[in-house]
Amino acid sequence: MREQAHKLRPSWGGGRFRKLVVPLLVLMGGFFGFSMLVATKPQTKPAENIERVWSVEAQTVAYETYQPRIFTFGELRARREVNLRALVSGEVIATSADFEDGARVAKGDVLLEIDPFTYENQLADALAQLKGAKAVLKERQAAAKLAQQEKERAEQLFEKGTVSKKTLDDKTTDVTIKAARAEQQQSAVDRINVQVKKAKRDLNNTKVVAPFSGYLANINAREGRVLNPNDQVGMLLDSDNFDVVFNMSDAEYGRFLERNSEVIGRPINVVWQLGGERIELKAEIERVGAQISQTTRGVDVFARIDGKLPSNLRGGAFVTVELLAQPVPDVMAISKDAIYTDNTIYLVENGRLARREIKDFIDDGARVLLKSGLQAGDIVLTTWFNEAAPGVAVKVVE
Repeated sequence: MREQAHKLRPSWGGGRFRKLVVPLLVLMGGFFGFSMLVATKPQTKPAENIERVWSVEAQTVAYETYQPRIFTFGELRARREVNLRALVSGEVIATSADFEDGARVAKGDVLLEIDPFTYENQLADALAQLKGAKAVLKERQAAAKLAQQEKERAEQLFEKGTVSKKTLDDKTTDVTIKAARAEQQQSAVDRINVQVKKAKRDLNNTKVVAPFSGYLANINAREGRVLNPNDQVGMLLDSDNFDVVFNMSDAEYGRFLERNSEVIGRPINVVWQLGGERIELKAEIERVGAQISQTTRGVDVFARIDGKLPSNLRGGAFVTVELLAQPVPDVMAISKDAIYTDNTIYLVENGRLARREIKDFIDDGARVLLKSGLQAGDIVLTTWFNEAAPGVAVKVVE
């Protein structure tokens, strides 16, 4: 037993040793790892404070004569548009070869014919009645003239005492009656003359004639159709005279009147972009709408196109309009993008912004016209950004 106990003692001491060694190794490994991390830690350098330079657009200003311009959009309209209508009833017996949508016709061209048979007969009947009425009128005028002559002879004989007073009175009454009958017949002739004129007009109205040169549209009649009075057969739009109609806001109209005593007669430039072709036209304002539109909050302006018109010009075309106002001398024109709150602008001086307040200027809508406060050659910031402030570094780019 003692030998066995003696043999077991060394094994107990070795177990305690191993239990102490393992934690020590773990601690030493952790310390070594921490030391390595500290030794290999990257070194951080303090960041440098670099000033930001803003890329901006600017304008070099100078005093000059500036002509304000108003740019807007408008529409071309034919000065005359008429609905072609039948003025009498009847069957359409013929139409012109040009009686088609889009065809151009000249003033006086016969576009459509209505069967004239009824109206030819009405005219013939009226002429016959007129001929008979005139014959009766001649007869009654002759009778009245004869009665007047007999009355004059009776007056001579009465003075000589050859005829009685009653005979003279009878002759006087006969003159009155026959003169009245002649006047009555003259009225009948006049009435029949009216019928003749109406019959002639109805006969002429069996032909629908172009009242002016233009383009046809909305054709609504062909051979064989029976028309009633006032039936529409088509539309004719003037091809030689055009207006451009555009709208000016009440603000634009008010600013324009501040610098111009009258709108009427002002020239405008009109541009019609037809595919890749640019057609430029000149016009002159003729009239202004009677009231401010509640829809557009502006006033309609009508200008007449001047000069020779291109053959492809059509009503309804969408155009760009440039209205030239009265020139303003000795001002600096600056974009409104350059204006900050409290009428502040910024100048670019040596690569930095300098604040400047403007006072003496004219509001021209998209621009302001400075009368004073700047020097010729000053560079004005035209880029609007929130960080703009005195001393901010900027770089002017094209």
